[in-house]
Amino acid sequence: MKKSKAQNVDLLYVSEDEKKNKKSTNVAGNKKPATKKNGKKRNISKEEENFNFDDEIVIGITKKEDEPKKNKKKKKEKKKKENVKKQVNQTKKNTKKKEEKNNKKTLSFAKYLVLIVILAGSIICFMLSPVFDIKTITIINNSKLSREEIISLSGITIDENTFKISTGQAEKNIKENPYVESVKVSRKLPSEILIDITERIPTFMIDFVNSVIYINNQGYMLEITEEKLEVPTITGINTAVEDFKEGNRLCKEDLQKLETVLKIVDTADSYGIKDLITWINIADKNNFTLYLEGEKKTVYLGNASNINMRIMYLKELIELEKGIESEFFINGDINKDDVYTREKV
Repeated sequence: MKKSKAQNVDLLYVSEDEKKNKKSTNVAGNKKPATKKNGKKRNISKEEENFNFDDEIVIGITKKEDEPKKNKKKKKEKKKKENVKKQVNQTKKNTKKKEEKNNKKTLSFAKYLVLIVILAGSIICFMLSPVFDIKTITIINNSKLSREEIISLSGITIDENTFKISTGQAEKNIKENPYVESVKVSRKLPSEILIDITERIPTFMIDFVNSVIYINNQGYMLEITEEKLEVPTITGINTAVEDFKEGNRLCKEDLQKLETVLKIVDTADSYGIKDLITWINIADKNNFTLYLEGEKKTVYLGNASNINMRIMYLKELIELEKGIESEFFINGDINKDDVYTREKV
């Protein structure tokens, strides 16, 4: 008899003992209850009477698993797979968006780069056009050096493109001349170059063989020449002869003495007798000696302390001994010792 799935299935349960009893009944022709070997009837407990799939063999029926648990497990696995699939898809989408974003950035950068290259090329072409060819070179504040000398030193030429020259290199070239203390080279667009020079001025000269070396008030050797300027000659220096070269400087000891010489000259200038000084001997730093060739006077000035008072006495003595060849001794302690003169015989 068939039953719907919703109904319980009635199963025929036959225990092993009953099978034996049935077998013995069939053989003997009568029904006898199953007995143990000792002749006693076997009692079947309630547990043994209950049907159990695990303990019994049922032909044509298989054990059903717990459907709710199985379905729950399948749903869980299915949901897990779906989540993994979603994650994979989301990762792919994110990767794709990132690639698209990077592609847009690359394309945008390439566009800007092309524009920059085009713009830079246009600017360069314009800068190299004849509009910026040099037509004028202007020199200012030069005195000793001529315009031609400075332009030659700079290396700049007319009709050269102004942007092709290096102003820094031009300045370096010009400063190779010892007379140049500083220089500034600048462009005045579109076609002019301006060179502003600061020159060193010859302040003293040093006798050297059959010529002289001009030096400025910083001790730089400016020029070796036979031409003599109306400047005082410095004698008694310690700088080695082999160092007498244009562009070189006096030795440290002479530079220190030169500072005192500048004080002497500046003070003499303030008293109006600077131009009377012909030469200054600096061999002894404790006794600077002056010679006034026009007045035929030799002046022993000492260490040049209290220089203002010493030069004041010198001016008075010059006026007193006008036209007389003599020696002035102003080298003592100006506050204690007397100043005196001696005529040359």
